[in-house]
Amino acid sequence: MRPLDPRHDAYDDDADVPGDAPVSAVTDTRSFWDHLGATRAEEYAAEDILPHPPAPVTPSDPLPHEDEVFPLTDMPGTASGSLNDVLQAHDHDLTATLDEGAPQNSVSPYALSAGQAMGHDAMPDPPVAPFAAVAPQGRKRRAGTSRMRYRMQRIWLTPFYRRAIKLGTPVAAMALALGLYFSNAERSAAFAAGVEAIHTAFVERPEFMVTTLELPRTAPELEPALREKLEAELPQSTFRLDLDDLRRKVEELDWVRTADLRLKSDGVLSVTLTERVPAILWRSGAGLELLDAEGVRVALVAHRGVRADLPLVAGQGADAHVAEALELLDAAAPLGDRLRGLIRMGERRWDVVLDRDQRIRLPETGALSALERVIALDQAQDLLARDLIVADLRDPARPVLQISEGAMDTLRAIRSQSRE
Repeated sequence: MRPLDPRHDAYDDDADVPGDAPVSAVTDTRSFWDHLGATRAEEYAAEDILPHPPAPVTPSDPLPHEDEVFPLTDMPGTASGSLNDVLQAHDHDLTATLDEGAPQNSVSPYALSAGQAMGHDAMPDPPVAPFAAVAPQGRKRRAGTSRMRYRMQRIWLTPFYRRAIKLGTPVAAMALALGLYFSNAERSAAFAAGVEAIHTAFVERPEFMVTTLELPRTAPELEPALREKLEAELPQSTFRLDLDDLRRKVEELDWVRTADLRLKSDGVLSVTLTERVPAILWRSGAGLELLDAEGVRVALVAHRGVRADLPLVAGQGADAHVAEALELLDAAAPLGDRLRGLIRMGERRWDVVLDRDQRIRLPETGALSALERVIALDQAQDLLARDLIVADLRDPARPVLQISEGAMDTLRAIRSQSRE
């Protein structure tokens, strides 16, 4: 039988531990239990690694302190030493004895001498280690297996590994099962169809359906367009009705500046609008268009009589300068019914058109002040009431007046009579 050497990390698997021999008989003072300490020994005992709880031996007389020095007359070659030295010597001697094949229950003479030096008459029995226990009778124990069990238990006590095993294993098993189930295309399609049927049956319940459209009082041209946009979406479930998309569709209408859509009880869709107010009538290549104060098209009209109350502008690019046109029309208000409208010339400047085919040509810059001077001359000298065709103010420093042929003949006759 080979002796057990507990100083190694792994015991010999083939070594047998005598059933009646204490653990202290085959271990030195630096045993596995001393390495772990008292706490580890208690844990090993609780895990049934030791068959019985440890029972420290209490000597009849108290041992001296570790640092207390006493004579060791019986120890060869040593006159005096501490308790620690004695224990180390006993450890060395016990190891040497085991290596030589001495009986495991023999006692070192150094230990006996140490006992006599401490005041004991004899050493009746081999001392029992502080954490020694008796191995079970007729049982072979593998220390490696016990250590592995202890390590696995310590791992199980780690919160991270415990959660990973208790939660991660079921989740991984479920994910694997679902993956295997849905790997079949027919089962996947059947499952998707079932889910869609359940969803449709829920969202299309009568209490969720929108069936009625509530419109505000609007222009006659706007209401048919609104109904065409919105009633095509009804009836519809509230879960499938996209109010933002419907709002954008409503705001695409020329008459609408802003729109607000809300769902009311009893399946009613309420619409609130801010309409664009037509401010001017623009004659373009596409026909007559109503424009608001920002130049945005409101609607198309068939003829001038549809909105005879609105001033008329013409010319390419006039829609981009509606604000300036409105200022000029407001300044030309003293002309009254003689004003016919404005024409944008070359996308650069304006011409004011009056009745009797009279025109006032305004400059590119300072058009408002030039028009105000012409109106002041008319109020002072009835300039526009005369036989005048064009009042050209494109150069404010050199205004030019163009009169008709009849007025020129009359002017020549007056000049000839004055010469005679």
